[in-house]
Amino acid sequence: MSDSTAPEISPVAAFPAVRFKRTLRPSQQEVVAIARRHFAEGRRHLYIVAPPGSGKTVIGLFLWAELARCPALVLSPNSAIQAQWVGKLEHFDLPDHVDALATTGSEPPLWLTSLTYQALTMPDRGGEDLDAQALEFWQNRLVAKGEAKDPVEARVWIEDLARHNRGYYDGRLAIYRKEVRDAAALAGDSLKVLHASSLAALGRLRARGIGLIILDECHHLLGHWGRVLADAHELFERPLVVGLTATPPDRDGKLKEDLDRYDAFFGPIAYEVPTPAVVKDGFLAPYQDLVQFVRPSPEELAFIANASAQFAALVEELCHAPGALNEAGAGQGSPSAPDLAKEFSQCSESMVAWVTRVLAERRLPTGVVKDWLSFERRDPVFADAGRWFLQGRKHQLPEGVPPPPELPADDPNLELTIHVPVLDRYIRHRLRGSADPQDHAIAERAIRRLRLFGVQVTETGTQACVSPVGRVMAYARGKTAAVLSILKAERAALGDRIRAVIVADFERTSSVDTEVKHLLDEEAGGAVAAFRALLGDPETDALDPVLVTGSTVLVDDDLAPRLGEAAAAWLSANRRDVRFEFGDEQGFKIMRGSGSDWCPQTYVTLITELFQRGLTKCLVGTRGLLGEGWDAHKVNVLIDLTTVTTSMSVNQLRGRSFRLDPDDPAKLADNWDVVCIAPEFSKGLDDYERFIGKHRVLFGLTDDGVVEKGVGHVHAAFTELKPELVEGSIGPLNAEMLNRVNRRTEFRKLWRIGEPYHPEPVRALELKLGGGGGAMGFPPFAGATPWSARSLALAVGEAVLGALVESGLLKSRRNIHGGERTGGYVRVFLEEATGDESRLFTEALHEALGALGRPRYVIPRSVDRVEATWLSRLLPKVIGQYFQSRRRELIMWHAVPSALAKHRDLVAVYQRHWNLRVSPGTAVYAHQGEGEQLVADARATGLAPSATIHPKEVFL
Repeated sequence: MSDSTAPEISPVAAFPAVRFKRTLRPSQQEVVAIARRHFAEGRRHLYIVAPPGSGKTVIGLFLWAELARCPALVLSPNSAIQAQWVGKLEHFDLPDHVDALATTGSEPPLWLTSLTYQALTMPDRGGEDLDAQALEFWQNRLVAKGEAKDPVEARVWIEDLARHNRGYYDGRLAIYRKEVRDAAALAGDSLKVLHASSLAALGRLRARGIGLIILDECHHLLGHWGRVLADAHELFERPLVVGLTATPPDRDGKLKEDLDRYDAFFGPIAYEVPTPAVVKDGFLAPYQDLVQFVRPSPEELAFIANASAQFAALVEELCHAPGALNEAGAGQGSPSAPDLAKEFSQCSESMVAWVTRVLAERRLPTGVVKDWLSFERRDPVFADAGRWFLQGRKHQLPEGVPPPPELPADDPNLELTIHVPVLDRYIRHRLRGSADPQDHAIAERAIRRLRLFGVQVTETGTQACVSPVGRVMAYARGKTAAVLSILKAERAALGDRIRAVIVADFERTSSVDTEVKHLLDEEAGGAVAAFRALLGDPETDALDPVLVTGSTVLVDDDLAPRLGEAAAAWLSANRRDVRFEFGDEQGFKIMRGSGSDWCPQTYVTLITELFQRGLTKCLVGTRGLLGEGWDAHKVNVLIDLTTVTTSMSVNQLRGRSFRLDPDDPAKLADNWDVVCIAPEFSKGLDDYERFIGKHRVLFGLTDDGVVEKGVGHVHAAFTELKPELVEGSIGPLNAEMLNRVNRRTEFRKLWRIGEPYHPEPVRALELKLGGGGGAMGFPPFAGATPWSARSLALAVGEAVLGALVESGLLKSRRNIHGGERTGGYVRVFLEEATGDESRLFTEALHEALGALGRPRYVIPRSVDRVEATWLSRLLPKVIGQYFQSRRRELIMWHAVPSALAKHRDLVAVYQRHWNLRVSPGTAVYAHQGEGEQLVADARATGLAPSATIHPKEVFL
């Protein structure tokens, strides 16, 4: 993909006079300026990241019409986005009818040809050559696995399979066809495995002389599509490439070859448009993120409790040594141990005995290592978990094994954190490696049991898998009741302006695990279940809901006559060959269509238009259909019932509500999550963790008007409360969230739309100071006012900043912002700083106020305590305060930030600023001798900081 031999860019003389009729937004103008520089410098790849609704399509069309001025190919992941590219030409002055310039077909290609990725990348499903290669691949696989001694024996077995079990044969052959195609594509021969229709389309496009390829939603190109398009790029003689996406792709689990190809094809991101910037510029609608919490139903709770008990019982059974059921810490009181005892025979060596032996001998699977440090370095997770496990069972650590570090206090799944690594190593290294067949059987039963908790033991370790407990939490029936509460509150606030969208993972499911069939029927958690719930309540039924998925359109029964009339008029006006009728279902109607134009693209467009008009005020659908590419600017309520947490999927889904509504200039969209929690049980916080994961990649508005990345923007409580404490606040939190729907005007003002802002996110710290008197007392300076959390945080910040500037680590002084948040938190950040400056300052401040790890230097902090005297007690308070006495008290030892602790001269600079801003005192070297003991004593006596600190990324 080298650019060295690419042809020079030259305008096509016959290119039509296509001109943009409007004014580009500021962010679009920046993209065009960057593109001009890129192309002028001979670079032929441009990679742009911008949120849904920020005008990516217009950017692409402008680059085509104003810069490239040549035949262009646009590729999109679905037909809805494909059609939008031609539709957006309405914003351009055209010399001819649009049909003469642009097409959504390739026969023939025009100046702008908009196709789907599928149209150019369809693989050939069969053919003698492909089948022959697949069969050879299959034979070699059987020989390599030892299931056949040579290719001849393998071929005989495969032929026999084809005669006696054709279904299985066809399924396996399809798998090996795909492997052959993938291998060819990875080797750069992807065009050889394409269907004839895709090859023909590529040939026509090459003949047209494509000079620009625009790849929309290009995050999809880490796989087959990307392999084909890399080769097609060569076929087209390396035209300009513009990649557009709302979010870079998720790279986990992708092949290195595909990642390298993607990076080489697009290069680094040339320009990224943050969502808050587009909102503050006034080109996307402001929004607020909200949540409702629910508890599992009694039946669901019983299942979760039983699963939790079974996990505890599994651990107990594996800890039973032969003939010693009452070993230390085991006991017989585990609630499900009697039941599991019938399934699990006693192991030849208990898990406690094995862990003790492995730690004592420092034995790894490859052999014994020389010392504990080597053992810990080779398997640090097990080294910690094994020691925690033994201590938890009141079992003495072997001689020579040091105590483990403190347990992670903020881990919501502490039981699994301790036990899963121990179970994994015990199953793989002891039971599977045993000479006793009974141990092998125990291992397999334990593996099956762990799957209940979403843990899959493989040959090389553990990996996450679908957990029945997690599914029960994700699709809990209480969520539908929460949806009704949300919609009632939103309807009361918005009236007829409400346009709500409910998005689920699926329409209904037919793959319910055996363990949960009594809890989850085929509709549980799906779009159909939500739709039925809406119809069952008069207030939400009044929204005239419609369900639309890739295979179904369901309509509120009393809406059907009006919808039928409006649909017929729309189909006629748009010249669609469609006939439809309504079939009766219990409580609703099903729309059945026929005709050459009846397909998801037609009926989704139809229903969306009727939704925009207000004929229906609530759409229910799946993320596959109402996610990427779907556009309805009137959406002002989005309820997310999906389980997706990847940044790519979350950003695409949330973008559905950001569009500006010309009829509602004061629009503020509410984006809702519904979360089920049962923190008292193992895996009972799975849904909460998903909620945290979704918001980890999202910016949102906080109660003090700062746009912050992470779950803290939903509510300050999610920064303040540990997950297990959220349950006790469900009532107040839910009530506050529902109340926010009536405060749209207030929250819209907090966005400060149209006001100046910093163009990039900045790093910040949210601090809650505590321990050793915390922020109490007076600064040890004459005439000072008492410390507050804010004043202390700012004083330490000024000491850090002053030292960084004087030492030359920061080039110039900046202002420090210190704002107070709900719950006693103080947010601190450096104003108008670059990314590097912000990172250096926040990391140094975090170290200065955070817990003592292993600091190189520490420095003391003292405060003045005010005490009454006999005279001050006699006098009125307003006068007596001047006769109080002061007593100075050491209350804390703080770390000197590592950036300022590298040598004594830097420490002296920091000490000078600390003495000026915070407290008298001398820095002490803490890596040995008295200083090392001083740190240990500070931890033991409460003189070490215990502040709660959360690093944040905020947009100002």
